[in-house]
Amino acid sequence: MGAGLLFLACHKPEPAKEPAPERDAYLAQPCPELALADAPLDADKARVFVEVAEVSTKNLPQPIGRWLDENSVRVRSTANLVAFPNVPTSMPWGQCVDAVCSSMKLSITLTAQLPERTSQPVALALRIDEAAAEGSEAPPRALLETTLAATHQEPVVLPPSPEVSDGSVIVTAYLLQKHDDLQRIMACQARRTPGEAGGAPK
Repeated sequence: MGAGLLFLACHKPEPAKEPAPERDAYLAQPCPELALADAPLDADKARVFVEVAEVSTKNLPQPIGRWLDENSVRVRSTANLVAFPNVPTSMPWGQCVDAVCSSMKLSITLTAQLPERTSQPVALALRIDEAAAEGSEAPPRALLETTLAATHQEPVVLPPSPEVSDGSVIVTAYLLQKHDDLQRIMACQARRTPGEAGGAPK
């Protein structure tokens, strides 16, 4: 299975246009096609699909459990990646508007350590860096570095970090055991609809 990375593009908006608005959406929705019974995990075939989302909402429930199943949140940006076991995988991170693009660039790096069984949490080492100024030889500056225990299809809220976000950052991991599982999770995400007053998507 190839590592399909979905990056957030960083484009400066046209001067006459406003930055893309935040949107209400349902995050971390379970994908029925990826439901797993408790069983040994084949580490040679398994991968981890990780959704990282920054939302405006503060003071989310801790632990968040299945709260997001029935509650939409105001989303600023999302990014997804496929992480290979024990291999650091990086991507750009954060909204990109004039003030941000001209002054700093953020990146997120994830390293997944697989459990022995599908019912056990995936250990995710996560780091968010601020890139050094263009032309500088200084290394990236770490804004947040933490380790998460992420159970399959269950969201985790990152510790508060004002340098990273004045809202919240939500991380959801999905175990992929077969080649077609990546297509399944992408299809599930495509079906996810924006949040509305009528309740969670069916």
